[in-house]
Amino acid sequence: MGAGIFGLATAHALCRDGAGSVCVVDQGMPGSGDSGRSFSMVRRHYSNAVTARLAMQGTRTIIDWSDEVGVADAGYVRCGYLLTVPERLVDACRGNVEMLRRIGLDTRFLTTDELPAVDPELSLEGLAGAAHEPDGGFADAQKMCLGWFAAAAGRGLRHQLGCRVTAIRVENGRAVGLDTGEGFLPAGQVVLAAGAWANDLLRPLGAEQPIELRRLQVLVGRSEPGGPLPSAVCSDAVSNVVVRPDRGHRFCAVAYAGEDRLERADDCDHGLSPGYVYAVRRGLDERFPRLSGFQLVRGFAGPYDITPDWNPIIGPCPGIDGLHLAVGWSGHGFKLSPAVGEVVAAEVTGRTPPVDVSELRPERFDQGRLLRLAYGPGARA
Repeated sequence: MGAGIFGLATAHALCRDGAGSVCVVDQGMPGSGDSGRSFSMVRRHYSNAVTARLAMQGTRTIIDWSDEVGVADAGYVRCGYLLTVPERLVDACRGNVEMLRRIGLDTRFLTTDELPAVDPELSLEGLAGAAHEPDGGFADAQKMCLGWFAAAAGRGLRHQLGCRVTAIRVENGRAVGLDTGEGFLPAGQVVLAAGAWANDLLRPLGAEQPIELRRLQVLVGRSEPGGPLPSAVCSDAVSNVVVRPDRGHRFCAVAYAGEDRLERADDCDHGLSPGYVYAVRRGLDERFPRLSGFQLVRGFAGPYDITPDWNPIIGPCPGIDGLHLAVGWSGHGFKLSPAVGEVVAAEVTGRTPPVDVSELRPERFDQGRLLRLAYGPGARA
């Protein structure tokens, strides 16, 4: 269930490996939901090795898309990634960098003297340094969805698009298929990759996950020809703005400014809220002052599906055999998606997954095994 980046990554891996009859079901088209509204940042800086390893493997697929998938491309642009931090977070940042280097990531901690060489538009006010990944950057979630869909379709993927799932049918403690607007669809295994809509289907089964929905907005701005642009993707832990280059004279920006809580994903307003442009300008004034006079091109919003430890839920659904969960992305699932597809496909077919995700099982919340957050609760995780 779900024709976004996680559903299609999983479907592609299953079809590629000859796992049998695979069908994707979605009320929309491939990538037409929240995956198509992704900020599409490529970074591997995480507080926990498990999510870092997923991001590292996922990024390799994004970079080597033509070899890994073979249809279209992922729109990857290598421009580097910076996580800029104040003095109070320097030790946490250095600790994460050291952990990531031990597991094989090309990253290091930069002092403020070194930052202008990476992005000369950065104001150094309030900064004490940054984590830097030279291979960070951004890609295109919609291209990835369409590429996976086309590649899987060439290997026999079936689909029911424009088809709403009304329920997961469970008999004798096992998922046996889906009730849809077009009738019953039987299944030997069910993968729930429905993003912010997951609990709408889990709640009637008594399997609701601890996921909270919050609305996040993304702004696309434009500089005049020859005007200032960011050189790297930058997540600033001081001003709480996240900025990345885009094509042409454009850039994308997010201001973490009290995201709206949502009861249901369908309640999400996908436009920009009044005052959001000002919130972005205020953040840019602090960190990228020459960008704050941008022209607004457009903006969009979508729901984050946030877990208590801001890390995803991957694994069998407790109490329901044959139902696999890939949910709770907490705002940083994009670059994990290729690896998550490989992991879920392996678990569905009874193989050993390429990354051990046992720390991300849904049972961890009841067992008090929440993952650490070096920077506190938030999408930086």
